[in-house]
Amino acid sequence: MSWFYFITVFLICLPGIYFMYHSEKIYIEEDDVTDSQRLIAHGLTALLFSTLGAYIVPKTEITQAIEWNNILVYGLGIICSIGHLFLYYFYLVPKLTRKEYLEIETHYANTGILSRVFYGGVLEEVMFRWGLLSLFLWLFQLIGINDIIGGILAIGISSTLFAVTHLPSIKLVASDPRTSVYVYTMIANVWVGIIAGVAFIQGSLLAAIMVHMLFHLTWWPIQRKEYNKILN
Repeated sequence: MSWFYFITVFLICLPGIYFMYHSEKIYIEEDDVTDSQRLIAHGLTALLFSTLGAYIVPKTEITQAIEWNNILVYGLGIICSIGHLFLYYFYLVPKLTRKEYLEIETHYANTGILSRVFYGGVLEEVMFRWGLLSLFLWLFQLIGINDIIGGILAIGISSTLFAVTHLPSIKLVASDPRTSVYVYTMIANVWVGIIAGVAFIQGSLLAAIMVHMLFHLTWWPIQRKEYNKILN
């Protein structure tokens, strides 16, 4: 296991844990899980996937695991954002009532841009690209699957898992979610996972993080503008 990778990746997860910990105090009202338990859960998640990637990545043929490189991450980030914005504003939003739309947007506002950028952009990439995608890629290499096919399969599986893990949180976003919310959540997150997965395999963990961060940073000002428009 690479201790350098483990320590570096775990440390870059800490800001996201901090921001999400404080965001959850605003929009999670259930008292069956304490603030301390949530903080510990986030910390253990970062610890687990930082360790998994630090052990697996050196065994794969992934190069430049956490270094910066010349991949066109800005372009991938914009592509990721455009696809997601299309799904959100042209598929989901027209199907929502004003009450449902405000409920969803209020949740995003309470979560805050810092949590979305540093938790979603960093810790989720550590979990699903650094940890799981590299694990699947390594397993496919062990059984002799062609690198291109293995990469496609690893991206597809990790992206699907990435989307599925977002489904339980829908109840926090919408009190009575309709089917279109679940469909949007699956398709949009698979899309983000695919783009970030390509960035990870072709570039590095930092490339995947930059794609995910740029997605949130691109969406945020548009979201705030549209949210204020409907409030007025």
